[in-house]
Amino acid sequence: MSTVRRALSWSALVVVLTATVVLLGWRVHGGGWARVETPSMGTRAPVGSLLWVEPVDVDDVRVGDLLTFRPPGSEQTYSHLVAAVNSDGTLSTRGAITGADPWRITAAEIVGRTTWVWPGVGWLVVAAPVLGVGALLVWWVVRRLRDPDLREPVAVLGSAVVLAVALVVYRPLLGAEQVTFTPEDGSARATYVGTGVLPVRLSGRDGASVVLRPGEVGGVTAAVPDDDGGTLPGTQPRRFTVTLGAAVGWPWWAALVGACFLPAALTTARTTGRRAARSTAAVH
Repeated sequence: MSTVRRALSWSALVVVLTATVVLLGWRVHGGGWARVETPSMGTRAPVGSLLWVEPVDVDDVRVGDLLTFRPPGSEQTYSHLVAAVNSDGTLSTRGAITGADPWRITAAEIVGRTTWVWPGVGWLVVAAPVLGVGALLVWWVVRRLRDPDLREPVAVLGSAVVLAVALVVYRPLLGAEQVTFTPEDGSARATYVGTGVLPVRLSGRDGASVVLRPGEVGGVTAAVPDDDGGTLPGTQPRRFTVTLGAAVGWPWWAALVGACFLPAALTTARTTGRRAARSTAAVH
């Protein structure tokens, strides 16, 4: 078992060192990162994506490039597609699902061009403080346990708690943002875009539903709640409902349940083996 642990430790060290070299090299050459916080880029760069942004000269920008910039008079950073390279040297941009932007970009406002899009990784960046502090706290508690048989169970439980806290605080798994809402004869047509890491199912009137993957756009007919049946049109605002749920199959759930129980099963087996070994040693 010590050989396996040693191999895993060396592998983890190699991964960390390689990642550090790549990140430092990217930064030294002027590269940076941006996190997608709005769904305007649809499936091209879903919410929670991490963008690798490199410096670019305005003369090298082409239509279709994913450009990161600060619009005129704004400190907010956008990452949108280049829609046109204008004759005066400015650039017109657009969101994939929001359409043309009202501004024109000059060379001074360009931050860079996106080289890679890593979907979902931006959520890890946001949750890094919680995950980092939680990992240090778990390590501190485990190191102070006198009973070695308790260390692995406490480490597994503590890691699960830290992960659960991060998921509750940032809610990266499921999400949908409303794009449009159009009344239709006592009901309404609602359009949404998926903003979570997992596919989401939106259900509306008469059980009709649509499945949205990260960045996808789709619509459903929103239903009027039963307790609103006595409301007359025009007397007060009507309430419409759309329900949201995970749209993943049983293999995904089976894998998730297995992943949850695997650390506990391994820890139990390892602890049982240690106690058996100590008992055998005591007998001899």
